[in-house]
Amino acid sequence: MTRTIVIINAGDSPGLNFIRSLKRAGGWRVVGIDIDLQEYHGSEADVRYLFDWSDEDRLVEYVNEIIERHAAEFLYVADTDRELPVVSRRRDEFRAPLFLPDHTDHMLMEDKWRTWGALDAADLPVPDSALVTGRSTLADMLSRYPKVWLRRISGSAGSGSMSTTSIDFAEAWIDHQNGWDGSFMVAECLGLRTATFSGIWLNGELVASQLRERLGWKYPWLAVSGVTGITGAQRTVWDEQLHELAVACIRTVCRSPHGAIGVDFTYDDAGNPRVTELQPARFYSSMLFLAEAGINLPDLYCRLALDGRGTSPARINPVRNRVVWVKGVDHLPELLTEDQYFVDADK
Repeated sequence: MTRTIVIINAGDSPGLNFIRSLKRAGGWRVVGIDIDLQEYHGSEADVRYLFDWSDEDRLVEYVNEIIERHAAEFLYVADTDRELPVVSRRRDEFRAPLFLPDHTDHMLMEDKWRTWGALDAADLPVPDSALVTGRSTLADMLSRYPKVWLRRISGSAGSGSMSTTSIDFAEAWIDHQNGWDGSFMVAECLGLRTATFSGIWLNGELVASQLRERLGWKYPWLAVSGVTGITGAQRTVWDEQLHELAVACIRTVCRSPHGAIGVDFTYDDAGNPRVTELQPARFYSSMLFLAEAGINLPDLYCRLALDGRGTSPARINPVRNRVVWVKGVDHLPELLTEDQYFVDADK
């Protein structure tokens, strides 16, 4: 039986890989809604719509029209854009079910500063950080650390991020970003090694999860911070302590975790993971990698939303062997073993 779902932001990278994962599983018909013209043309949904909006009521009305037109059974928002907070807040008005965290928990996780505060209060390992409220904030952090990291407290793909050793550059950056209004935070700058937890929760129970380690960002020279939000190569990993840390972070911030929730880690110079953010309500762009490696989170997510847990066992980091996913613009991604990936450059 083919089931129909509506995906908002279907043509952006997270939406594309969500759709590709569903198509890999089979049994799904996707109706895509995009706001951006280029993403509309790039969408791989079975049916595509382009819709721009400035009024929340009209967004809700339009999405409901599409749901009814196609008898859709489920609604998913694929990206952290302005649509997701609206859909989360007004979830009860849509004529198809959603699978989201509690809205209060959702918005806490969307705010990186509030998330940091909750985790720090629970004595979980986070980078030393401060909310940028004036130039003295930057001066104080740079007096304690040789290099600091600046970023917006909301958004994705390294929004507004940069690292610097210079107080003048830090101040100029906040000036340029109009960030003196409490929309930026500053933290000690950690190392280059990063990892990610992706999980699905159902009424407070962890149903499925997988850890990944990023081997590098794609096109780092295009961003001041070196973080483009586009992973170049990544591999599956298993680290029980890292898994337990991710679970502890989510349980600290969420009263009853529900839906898709991710956790990002950056390691310090001593090799210890620090939690840098939680990603609620949607999946990262690397879900096709995990589907190809052996755990199809988008398919499981949709089936859980529509049918509930049933008797299926939990799938906690089922991919224990290390496989590498290599991707980039204009070439198809590749799934490789570590031996295939780490080749001798002289050969």
